[in-house]
Amino acid sequence: LVQHTAPPTMASAMASSASIASTAALRRGPRRAAKRVSAVVNASKEWTNSNMSSKTATVDQIKQTRLITAIKTPFLPNGKVDLAAYDVLVEKQIECGVGGLVVGGTTGEGQSMSWDEHIMLIAHTAKLYGDKLQIVGNTGSNSTREAVHATSQGFAVGMDAALQINPYYGKTSTAGILAHFAAVLDYGPTIVYNVPARTSQDILPELMLQLAKHENFAGVKECEGNERIKGYTDAGLVCWTGNDDEAHDARYEAGGGGGASAPRHCQRGPGGSAGARGVVDGRERDGERRGQLGELWRRRRGDPAGGRARG
Repeated sequence: LVQHTAPPTMASAMASSASIASTAALRRGPRRAAKRVSAVVNASKEWTNSNMSSKTATVDQIKQTRLITAIKTPFLPNGKVDLAAYDVLVEKQIECGVGGLVVGGTTGEGQSMSWDEHIMLIAHTAKLYGDKLQIVGNTGSNSTREAVHATSQGFAVGMDAALQINPYYGKTSTAGILAHFAAVLDYGPTIVYNVPARTSQDILPELMLQLAKHENFAGVKECEGNERIKGYTDAGLVCWTGNDDEAHDARYEAGGGGGASAPRHCQRGPGGSAGARGVVDGRERDGERRGQLGELWRRRRGDPAGGRARG
């Protein structure tokens, strides 16, 4: 038997065309939706950063912060951040008159934390203590894309400034360093961290002076000695020494603005936050304190953070 099929009607043909169009739209949907979402995210980020900038520190306020503690990050036995212990450390720093904190730096084991943990801790610190301290988030990375992402998030959750390192391990060219920092400086006040012993690449003075032209450049945490710091201060740059045993001379012989380091965790005696504050806030040299601080920091150099907390 031959079965004859009725020719398609106009209605069925239109329904078929509609079905094809609907299927094609579904296939195209995710790509179009992604573009729309991207536009929304960009607009939201711009608004958020603009909004947060009115609540956080200016570049000039960061420049005036002399004593900055690289705060430790305590961990629980299960590996999560111990926020209660962390808060105790922060509150002791406030009692001793510290002006700012580096959150998630090397001392704070930022290298062993996920970016989620990193941003959470910056947000936690800014929310609880942002009215008492300058919150400097260590959002630098050897990956420019990661540094940009973390820095935009850090400012969005309330940090006052970013600590940015030059790309390490893989290193890069002069043009590469300039491009890397240009990508992150636009987000807000920035302290450039030069520590060749860790990065294997020195940010030379001529390059630093180029970076300093950016309106968000707050200064440099310099680990290449007081001669380098004096050259920068003579050129009008604000410098924090990253070398604990040179803090006194950096302040009074090289004209540095202060110090940003780990041994501020010592709470009693001349080597603690209060003693270090005397070094950077005093109006003249203090030979006795210089000797006490130097001896303490030399003893602690092998383990500046006082013991690691996370494996």
